[in-house]
Amino acid sequence: MTGERVRLAREYLAMTQKDLADAARVTQSAISQIEKGGPAADETLRLISKATGYSEEFFLRGALPAMPELSLRYRKRATSRVGDDRRLRAHCRQGLELVTALEQQAELPPVALDPIHGDVGDEDIEDLAVAVRQQLGVGPDDPVPNLIRAVERSGVVVFGASANFNKHDAASAWPSYPVGRPIICHARGKPGDRQRLSIAHEIGHLVLHQTRTVDNDRAETEAFRFGAALLIPRHAAAEAIETPVTLRTLAWAKSKWGISIQALIRRGYDLRIIDRHRYQSLMKQLSARGWRKEEPVEVPTEEPALLPKTLQLVYGSTKPAVIAGITGISPVAIRDLVA
Repeated sequence: MTGERVRLAREYLAMTQKDLADAARVTQSAISQIEKGGPAADETLRLISKATGYSEEFFLRGALPAMPELSLRYRKRATSRVGDDRRLRAHCRQGLELVTALEQQAELPPVALDPIHGDVGDEDIEDLAVAVRQQLGVGPDDPVPNLIRAVERSGVVVFGASANFNKHDAASAWPSYPVGRPIICHARGKPGDRQRLSIAHEIGHLVLHQTRTVDNDRAETEAFRFGAALLIPRHAAAEAIETPVTLRTLAWAKSKWGISIQALIRRGYDLRIIDRHRYQSLMKQLSARGWRKEEPVEVPTEEPALLPKTLQLVYGSTKPAVIAGITGISPVAIRDLVA
């Protein structure tokens, strides 16, 4: 248990065993043995605590919340590194532990999401997105004004992660489904339209992939379609993506629906509003204008409110130093969770 917590702190801080050993002024062998479940001397834990910012009590607390590696879904680029996957998983796991502790002292909104069972096709995903919009309190043809707040009202806890996760957009998990509480972690520093699609994408994983086992490529395709359908349902998309489709009309749709021009092009193609030739032409135009990396029409970023509000209610503060002193989690990690 102590070793598991030492590994979590090390991986969150993006340290190798040698890095941690050097910072704590102990041997790498000592770190390795602790992480394998061996005993940890009091002085060694004190030095590890000093090197990581996590309290000694944190390392002695017992088992971390269960989060098998395959239970965490990511929206990430294919070029992401395994080390970043581990770091983000460690961040999500400490966030889950914090949320679990808060739930014992405060009442959080009941979970309103209802995952789907059985085989799923494209039409099922479209219908499911409309049903989830209803669960989130959004009308079938209305833009979602603040997706994170709607998700939080449905009982999902959303928190941030460092902008250093350049290859990751978001991650989600529903530990102990169906009785546990789902979480979504989003990478900060992304444009608002990308952030919204990432959150919607992770909601797709939460409702599509709790009771069904599919390969990763299919899971990502399903989650993307769901996310786009959640932000702009089929009927609304048919009206917004008017023919002849131009980047100008798509920019207008982006300003109303808060979804990127690139995602709207893909949405139109998936719904057969745009044929393959027009799809390819529009994507080439995006590239020629440099809009694949930075689009026009700014969509505001959104900030979680449920976790900071609950921290204030339970601990009387949202200051990282105060929360760290109570929970034993590093002040850096607390700032990362609630900043």
